[in-house]
Amino acid sequence: MKIVTRANQLQKKYKNPVVAIGVFDGLHKGHQKLLRYCVARARELKGTPLVMTFWPHPIHVLRPDIFLPLIISLPYRLMLIKKYGIKVCWVVRFTKRFAQLSQEQFIKKYLKNKIHPLEVVVGDDFRFGQNRSGSLDDFIAKGKEMGFTVKHLSVYCGHAKTVSSTRIRQLITEGEIGQVAKLLDRPLAIYGNVIRGDRRGKTLGYPTANINPAREIILPSGVFLVKVKLQNKIYNGLANIGRRPSFKRSNKVNIEVHILGFHKKIYGQEIVIEIIKKLRDEKKFSSKDDLIKQIRKDEKKARSYFLRKYPTK
Repeated sequence: MKIVTRANQLQKKYKNPVVAIGVFDGLHKGHQKLLRYCVARARELKGTPLVMTFWPHPIHVLRPDIFLPLIISLPYRLMLIKKYGIKVCWVVRFTKRFAQLSQEQFIKKYLKNKIHPLEVVVGDDFRFGQNRSGSLDDFIAKGKEMGFTVKHLSVYCGHAKTVSSTRIRQLITEGEIGQVAKLLDRPLAIYGNVIRGDRRGKTLGYPTANINPAREIILPSGVFLVKVKLQNKIYNGLANIGRRPSFKRSNKVNIEVHILGFHKKIYGQEIVIEIIKKLRDEKKFSSKDDLIKQIRKDEKKARSYFLRKYPTK
């Protein structure tokens, strides 16, 4: 997949482009439906499936007073988009100036003049133009004027409940990891780089990989059973996500992963942590020995769980 961050990186002419537009935070079931349609429709038209997404999140630009953590980071969003067969992803920089474009300016500058789409697919909450003034009906009408059709996909998830990033964020803060996985159609995951920590895990007999994720993503708190994707391999592990109350007080949320049976140095490497199940809440221990006892219990439960759920052949 070609990732484009500036308009001049786009080709002069893509073959029969079909474009999916959205922020796609979380890339949940609803977003996935748009991407699948985009790829399938482009295949029918013998054309090119493209995505137009935005960075930063519009809320971060227009309402910086509102705290809105993301479900996944931009790099991980792009990794997931690629897996659906999208050939080109244009990451449009969202600015206050961009937000002030009229409906006509947005369509002409970013669609008609740059991509020349045959079809554009959008979801339920699609708005466009200055102050989000453009409705879906406006977009359909202006699309006809500009030579492309608009496909609107409504997405529901059982009992007519709409899948939304807002709902997923709420479930993450509540620790409802299983429900989150259902709405994402995959485990909640954290993507980042392994950084050097204070090596405290090693002194406890349980070395950990410290993860540096995107600062803006939302993180659950507690001790979790996880799958670790590293160097094209998958490992079982335990992750502690929180402020480590047994040690120095800090407002910073730390992510530490103990990979079961793994002893290599992996500083600087990219890693994906898939959160499978919450084991317990994070808690403060009065002594080092009490902490080690608890970690041993956690490891025993983790090994038992993985052996039961993912038995080796």
